[in-house]
Amino acid sequence: MKRKACALLAMNRVRLIALTGSVIVAAAAAGSAVDATKSSGSQQRTEDNRRIVTAAFDRWAAGGTSFFDEVIAPNVIWRIEGSSGSAGVFRGRAEFMEKAVRPFTSRLSIPVRPIDARIFADGDHVIMHWEGRATARDGGEYRNRYAWIFRMQDGKAVEAWAFLDLAPYDDVLRRIPAPKEQSMATHPYVGMWVTADGNIRHELLPNGRYDEARGRRPSAYQGRYEITGTHIEYWDDTGFTADGDFVDETTLHHGGMIFRRR
Repeated sequence: MKRKACALLAMNRVRLIALTGSVIVAAAAAGSAVDATKSSGSQQRTEDNRRIVTAAFDRWAAGGTSFFDEVIAPNVIWRIEGSSGSAGVFRGRAEFMEKAVRPFTSRLSIPVRPIDARIFADGDHVIMHWEGRATARDGGEYRNRYAWIFRMQDGKAVEAWAFLDLAPYDDVLRRIPAPKEQSMATHPYVGMWVTADGNIRHELLPNGRYDEARGRRPSAYQGRYEITGTHIEYWDDTGFTADGDFVDETTLHHGGMIFRRR
């Protein structure tokens, strides 16, 4: 009887050991599957972020005008690193555009375009090493090398660190005076101009600036303008230039579109 009981006990121990081993193996396999899933998710996020920024850079280099709208989140924290007065922290895309981008681009006749860009990504972070070229309003060439680091969230940069040589940047700001606002208070073309479908609403303000809404995006583009006769020239705050012609007092041709006065 005792021998039978001992044999049964030994058999149960063997079964318990085997079961425990199976549980450990299963847990290890499950852990490996979770790690693989996490790794796959991180790789996908890396590739998505790299693709988004690379595509936006390519469009910018080809003459596109909406890099900051495409990639930069409205609540971005943008840091320009350095020791000059141009360095600082800008909280929100609007403040960054108003205090950092607009004062510089208003002094250019040909906007900055990226060339020779190299883009790297790792998870939520994207690093861009690129060279920019532009022409200042006095005809001088502007060249600089940049390193930008973005922390991405839902396809937009919510944090940015910008490294560049601030000497040529500051030289443009010192050398070229900021354009004076043009008083257009009594000009007959001041007012709202709208496409037939109402999607683009283009307002020429009396202080010589314009504000353009597109679809549900208010103030999608902003900048200054000058009118000579029936021809209008635009200098957008993001750096691009454009022009148009007034066919009559109620019709504006601009950017391949027809606007009517509202």
